[in-house]
Amino acid sequence: MTGLWALPILAAAGAPEIATIPQMLVGTYSNEEQVYFQSDAGKTPPPWLSLKIVEQDGQLLLHEINAYGEDAGPPKPVSFSEANNDATLKVGDCARFFEKNAQGWAISVRQNRMRCQQKYQITKVDEGGISLKFTDGTETLLKRARAAQCWAAVPKKAKKEDGSTDWLFGQKLELHDQGGRVKVGGGETGAEEIILRMRAVHWPPPSTNRPSMVLYVHKPDDPDSAISYSWADIDASRVGLNLRWMQASCTIEGAERSSEMSKTNFRD
Repeated sequence: MTGLWALPILAAAGAPEIATIPQMLVGTYSNEEQVYFQSDAGKTPPPWLSLKIVEQDGQLLLHEINAYGEDAGPPKPVSFSEANNDATLKVGDCARFFEKNAQGWAISVRQNRMRCQQKYQITKVDEGGISLKFTDGTETLLKRARAAQCWAAVPKKAKKEDGSTDWLFGQKLELHDQGGRVKVGGGETGAEEIILRMRAVHWPPPSTNRPSMVLYVHKPDDPDSAISYSWADIDASRVGLNLRWMQASCTIEGAERSSEMSKTNFRD
């Protein structure tokens, strides 16, 4: 399995080029959108879940994380083997057979009979995200997240000697666009703690709202209700807000490069 992550994209004859499962798996995922919209519609949502799959020393590791990117339990090793358009994906001690299709990889219903003692199993992997099935038979979709880096300015509780506001500047604050959160202030910083949260929102039909990048501000005593938010086009490279008493701006990883490429193509 040496050099697995550097393998070129593979393709079945006459089919679109499809990456290997490891190439597709690396990334951060969350079912934030499914949970939000099912709750909003009065339905029972799946449990909120976020995964981060990383490559470390030639080995894939699956981390279950919270919205702040912190581990919620020990990581599970992930291994993979492929032959033609079939593959075996093993997460922890649970192995499952997969088949390649036009979008990515899906679990093979004709081969998987081994029982796995895990609360969820991966059933589909593609460029958009990962589908999981829980032990009760319900399913959820974890969308692939885009990383973002932010800065924020929050006033300190104590004024400067001249009576003006003293600001705490937080830089290189990392979150992601699938419900990722990051804290600013609190503790010994001298500033009130606030929480930034980001979502890439695609409203389900019949809504005619356009997809948007949304940046929220929360306070720790009510983390589920935003005190304010701002939004931008879904393809925006940055989204920010200025509430006078605090400011923040977030840059989506890779979006600025895409924007510059679009400008170059337009000039050509």
